[in-house]
Amino acid sequence: MTQATPEPTSGDAGSRPVRRPWAVAAGAVCVLHVLVLLALAVFYGLELLRGEGSSPTTVAMSGVLILVFAALLALLARVWFVGSSRGAVPTLVWNGLLIPVIVALYGAEESLIATGLLALVVLGVVTTAGALATKRPGPTPT
Repeated sequence: MTQATPEPTSGDAGSRPVRRPWAVAAGAVCVLHVLVLLALAVFYGLELLRGEGSSPTTVAMSGVLILVFAALLALLARVWFVGSSRGAVPTLVWNGLLIPVIVALYGAEESLIATGLLALVVLGVVTTAGALATKRPGPTPT
């Protein structure tokens, strides 16, 4: 005999937030950003090991900065995965900051990479907007 486990609700005291599909999707997009950044960090690491960079210090610091942003985006993904909508503004800011990068990539004739990044940004904005649109209202202040 199995017992049904009641789903947590957002109104119960001490309960976990309810996982919302749009919030989980926004977290998944953040995870995709993290994976792209980790791949870029590996590329910079290989460039450093091969000595192909113009300045080893610049290559190393760029790799460290990329890893810092990957860690911050991983934390942002966690915020989304627990069902919170507090990650909306940082997610939108991150996606907005990628627009100049996309323009620069198109200018450098790296259209395949730019188009992929543009698709990821659009996906991030759409999932964030969906998560905000389906946000459950909290208690009204009196």
